[in-house]
Amino acid sequence: MTISLQWFRRDLRLHDNASLIAATASGGTTYSIFCSGDLAHLNPRQQSFVVAALSHLRAALGKADATLSVLEGDPATAVTAAAQRLGATRVFCARAFDRAEREIENRAREKLHDASIELRTIGGSVVHEPEAVAERKQSPKEGYRVFPPFLDAWKSLAVERPLDAAATNGRDALSGAIPDLPATHGVVPKESAALETLSRFVTARAGDYGLNAEYPGRSGTSNLAAYVRFGLLSPRAVCHAILEKMARTWTLAEERLSMEAYLRRLALRDFYIHLAYYEPNVYEEPLQEKMRGFAWSEDEETAATWLVGKTGYPLVDAAMRQLAAEGHVHQRAAVVAASFCTADLGLDWRIGRDTWMRELVEADEALCVGNWQRIAGIGSDQAAYPRIYNPVRQAQLFDSQATYIRRYCKELSKLPTRAALAPWEIGKQQQMELGFFTPQQYPAPVVDHEAAARAFLARYQSYRNRAS
Repeated sequence: MTISLQWFRRDLRLHDNASLIAATASGGTTYSIFCSGDLAHLNPRQQSFVVAALSHLRAALGKADATLSVLEGDPATAVTAAAQRLGATRVFCARAFDRAEREIENRAREKLHDASIELRTIGGSVVHEPEAVAERKQSPKEGYRVFPPFLDAWKSLAVERPLDAAATNGRDALSGAIPDLPATHGVVPKESAALETLSRFVTARAGDYGLNAEYPGRSGTSNLAAYVRFGLLSPRAVCHAILEKMARTWTLAEERLSMEAYLRRLALRDFYIHLAYYEPNVYEEPLQEKMRGFAWSEDEETAATWLVGKTGYPLVDAAMRQLAAEGHVHQRAAVVAASFCTADLGLDWRIGRDTWMRELVEADEALCVGNWQRIAGIGSDQAAYPRIYNPVRQAQLFDSQATYIRRYCKELSKLPTRAALAPWEIGKQQQMELGFFTPQQYPAPVVDHEAAARAFLARYQSYRNRAS
């Protein structure tokens, strides 16, 4: 009788799980396992999210009369020991792209091979595998380094229909305990909740995503990031649902444009994973060779001011406070906060990357690296200079009523809108009338944006254009 293991990692679901389907299709008995050692490279919020998701996954498997075994210790050693104990000849898991997860996968493959056990990696956490997109290039063994041609290649590939749900059938008497961690994630970590969230988004929000998603004070985003990050929902299922809605004859042209904008974000997620897969040095070094060695600041006091949301620029501060409080930050506010970090403050982009990795529930290293390098002007964006976002103008454009700012900057919550957007402009008499005193309640701007941006651009262009 064939005995196999399904090793759950960042694919904590029963629907559209290619490795799970392959494991159960092999016949015989299939056991489900999870390695607690896979939690080690995650931040506390992510660990909390995953262990809660494991409880729901265990319950779902229990309804199919199967167990989920939680293995302790080094994953490579634990998986090999479990396979030997249960008599398995094959271990199935989703293919890893994350740097830390790939290292674990490679060590497990070696240990399993030494024990005459096969590791089969099937599918991954992307819509299209990196090689599938790269095959569209004239040099298919090299990945895309720029997003627009990647997007064209990505869109040219067919998106397969998501697979039906499946479940393992093995019952392990030594299933182990799921780690007990406090809930710190703020998202319901359950596959059914992920599917419901996707359904609501496709039905109600996807059609006006292009109109509302950029405004942090509105509920215009998909709220799917954490689900996709840990595989309670496959990116292919998300993409297919959007494409299916777009294909309906009664879908309006404006709605299709909005959904195209969302698909572009899904493609960008694939792109950054693709980029890190083909360019592994990007984790620590700028993708752009010309910008390697550029001098960034690592001033701890400046970094601390940005981290706690005390820069004196309300949209930046609101973003950082949302991140600290919720483990999530709105995409538009995140871009403005990141631009302020690297351009206005001149801080090392790796400080920002590490902050995102430490705080975000949906943190993925390849995505954090890709986004931070793009904002810093050292990554895949081939513009001649970085796009520097004016934090005041951005607030006026995307939070014109200060809804988002008031939500996270409580000191500004009772101010008139104009004052909440730019509190330093309030005159002393008006400060007294409002009972508001800068900087006792809210700090003055730590830098002058216009002057700081000009100085950074000059330094950036001088370095980029230096004689090689």
